[in-house]
Parts: sequence; structure tokens; C-alpha cells
Amino acid sequence: MSEFYPRSVISNEFGDDTISVDGYWKHNLLVLQEKAPKPICVPCKKFIANKPEQYGNEYHGLIERKEAEKLLRESGEGSYLVRASKRSANANTLCIFFDNQVLHYMLYYDGNHYLGEKRFETLELMVADGLISMFLEKNASEYIRKMAEEAVYEHSPYLIYQRAANNILSDGPVVVDDFTNRPHNFSSFTFKMPHYCDYCRNFMWGLVQQGVKCNDCGFAAHKKCSERAYHDCRPEAKYVKRMFAVDLTTLCLAHNVSIAPVFKQCIEEVERRGLHIEGIYRVSASHEQMDRLRKQYDTNPNSVNLSEVDDIHTVAGLLKLYLRLLPQQLVPFSNFQMLCDAYSMSQNPSERALHIKKALTKLEKWNCYTLDALLNHLRKVAEYSNKNKMNVANIATIFAPTVFCAGTIPSLPQHQHLLLDFLIKTPGVIPYV
Repeated sequence: MSEFYPRSVISNEFGDDTISVDGYWKHNLLVLQEKAPKPICVPCKKFIANKPEQYGNEYHGLIERKEAEKLLRESGEGSYLVRASKRSANANTLCIFFDNQVLHYMLYYDGNHYLGEKRFETLELMVADGLISMFLEKNASEYIRKMAEEAVYEHSPYLIYQRAANNILSDGPVVVDDFTNRPHNFSSFTFKMPHYCDYCRNFMWGLVQQGVKCNDCGFAAHKKCSERAYHDCRPEAKYVKRMFAVDLTTLCLAHNVSIAPVFKQCIEEVERRGLHIEGIYRVSASHEQMDRLRKQYDTNPNSVNLSEVDDIHTVAGLLKLYLRLLPQQLVPFSNFQMLCDAYSMSQNPSERALHIKKALTKLEKWNCYTLDALLNHLRKVAEYSNKNKMNVANIATIFAPTVFCAGTIPSLPQHQHLLLDFLIKTPGVIPYV
């Protein structure tokens, strides 16, 4: 994210115009990386039979350790070669000359070269990355150890960016008002250009897998800095590539909506021309057409026009498909159990509604928004049951297995129909709306 921050955001957020971009990002480690020794291949000058195909002229075969050290010292700082191991068959050792020492590492190859977790396409790239890491460890170990500890998160690029983004929104109030308890979804990442940490503002050194990046919001950080990051992930649409099979919280935060666009559009289209259709939500739709629409929503959602879909059963089927493909069902198992307990607490409808509403406060807010939209929609469908033949009982039978995760407990699947029937018949039971 670092390269996207405007100058004004960085210099003005603290109310201090003396903080420029050059003074904001910490370049110490970048300067050190540029000073690190460069890899120098020590070529083998004789023919080596049965040389492993992944190696070039840096491979010297079975040479003595002392001979390898002599060759490296003659070539100077950063020089390297590969020799066959005498101790283990088919094993090879990488030898590097750094800081007036010859270092020996067991080499591995699985299509990429590696010593530890990092994978490298070429041996030269691996040596270059290793020299950078060793050079920084030698010259800045104490600085690196303290940089995460001394960082002030309130001054971090990520937090500044989020504040600025919220301040410049022009399309009305932000739907999302609370994202302080959502953890980041970090994974190892290779930055192709020089990149800076969104936590401590220091350069992320190395040539591959320099740090981690959040798959949902783009927050980039050193691995140790990521362990200190707050649970304040705010997903962005450019990182959330799909509509289907994405959890509701991630999708809604990314698109700044309370209900997934595809879900809302399906409801609107069914209510526009499907309420009078017999068997709506019961009649099977074209799987081929639904799959085509799903792919269209996942790749180019703005190109979808449901009014052009001739068969309204396809739109209805798409809504059910969206719910079925959620990573977790709309009402997960633990919440479903709480709802069943709440339902059983009283036979009085008003008291039962209060117990259920309290239980639903434990459900994720975005799930509640979606559940409320679904229930309101299903009530409208049931209002036309004299024409569409879909009364509340029929609707509950069809939707209950999709909405609720009942687990494998034998009695619970029977309860889900009764529970959904009650929810459809009881407006105002959903919290947050």
C-alpha cells in the first residue's frame, strides 16, 4: 500500500507540515541493502559428470572443503559455489564467503532452490537475498529488533490511510462504522518493487517474500510487525475478487454495503416479476445459466443485468446458490443452537420473540442484515401464496436447510423448519436493523 499514499495525507494527518514523505518513510534499511555485497559465482573450470540439472557452472562436484574455501577467498566478498556432499548421497552444499568467513549450507531443490521457508527460482537470487539478510543482521540487528517495539501505531501508514479514506468519501455516510475487531488475513508475499512496512514505516528488505500482506485490505508489513497489528482490517474491493463464496463480513466491508449486491439484486428482481409465479423458489432452474451468472458476478459484477434473464426461476435459484456457497451458513451451528434454545424457552409468541432477538445479538452483524433482508423478502413471497402456491410452511421447508447449519444431531433438522417458520411470521425480531 505504501506507494499509494498522497503527500498531503502523510504530511497533514499529524498537523505537522514539517513531516515530508522523505522524512516519513525510514530509508535506513534500504540504504544498507544497497550496500550489501553482490553475489559472485565461482565457476568450475573442469567438466563434471552427472552434474545435477538445476545447477550451472557454480557446481564443482566433489571437492574438498579446504579447496572450496581457498577458491572463495580468492574471489572475495559475496562469492559462492556449490559442492557435492561427501556425507550424504545426492546432497549438495552451498558455500558463501561473507564477512571474511566461509559459510556452508545444505541445499534443497523441489523445482525451486531453498534452505528454509523461502523459495527461489535461481540460485543466484537465493545467494543475493541471503547476502542482504546477513549484511543487515551484521549492521542493524539492534535496530531491526527494536523497530516494531518502538513504532507508534497511531502514526502508521495503514491507520492514516483509513482515516483519510473515510474523510474523502463523497457518496453519503459510510455504512461500516465498526471494523476495529476484524483480524487481518496475512500471507507471505513477494514485493516486486521497493516496499515499506505499513506498521513501522521501515523498508522491507530482501528480494523475495520480504514480508506479509493482508489478502483482504492490502496491509503490508514485516512478519514481526504483523504480529503486533491491531484487529482493524478494512477489506477493499480490489482485494476481494469474488461475490460468491466470500464470507459476508469481508464482502460487505470491502464494498461498503450492508447486504451483498448480488443478494440484493436477486431479491429486487424476484419481487419485481416473480411473486405471482407458481412454484417460485421450488421449481428448479437451469444450472448452466446460474453458473454463467455466478461467473459473471465474480469477474465483472457491473455487467450483470438480471432483468435480461428470461427465466425468473434462474434468478431465484441464483439467490439460493449464493446462500449455499457462503463459507459458513447464514446462521452457523453455534448460533442455531442458541436460537433453538431461545425458541424453546417460552410458548408465548411475544416472549419467544424477545428470547430469539437476544440470541441473534450473538450473530455477526452482516449476517443479521442479510437474514433480515431474506425474511422480509420471504414474507412478501408468502403474501402471494394464493397465486404462487408458496405459503410460509413451504418456504420454510425449502430455505431452512440452506439458512441454518443444523449439524448432525438428529433432532435439530426438524427444529429448523419450525424456527424459520416463526422468524418469517415475526417481523422486527432481527437486531441491528
